[in-house]
Amino acid sequence: MPLRTRSLIFGCLALLLCSTLYGASNLASARRAYKKKEYAAAFKLLAPLVKRGDPGAEVLLGRMYLMGHGVLRDPAEAYKLFHSAAQQGDADGEFYIGAKAVLSHEGLTSGLEYLRLSAEQGNRDAQLLLGQTYLRGIGSAVRPDPARADMWLRLAAKNNLPFYRLQLEAAERQMTALQIAKGKALAAKWKPKHGLKPPASPGS
Repeated sequence: MPLRTRSLIFGCLALLLCSTLYGASNLASARRAYKKKEYAAAFKLLAPLVKRGDPGAEVLLGRMYLMGHGVLRDPAEAYKLFHSAAQQGDADGEFYIGAKAVLSHEGLTSGLEYLRLSAEQGNRDAQLLLGQTYLRGIGSAVRPDPARADMWLRLAAKNNLPFYRLQLEAAERQMTALQIAKGKALAAKWKPKHGLKPPASPGS
């Protein structure tokens, strides 16, 4: 490979790396600002990242629009951002899309898939909601499955986080010993699968 070509490739790679590190640094700064309720500063940092399609930035800005933090409350814009992040395999974006569908009982098939993808990546809230959904069922769309419910609730409660542990204990009072044993076995075999993306829509 000619020296000039090799230098050009290395230069491009260096620029890409710097851009990635800069974006990660700005996202971390935006998260710190958001936590401190410095919403104007967070928005200023997030806007250029969102234009570039950064999924973490899309989720955080989506939260701002969903809650009306520093911006006019705009749920439609929030879910547009969550959807974009979810399409890139972001577990938080998938959780927001899945939770909305499951809690509203609208678009349940795709909503459950988004929730499952998020849960499979280790999102604790997705695991909790998926477990509760399998515990109760939703009409004819989702049949109760106590063993699977126990698995997801057990994974959410891992490391004994109090709120999640209480949900598991309450659910297990409604289960048989065999159902609990099956749930434990399923949880023991589970491994996180990162970067899971929803299937591409036809024509996309």
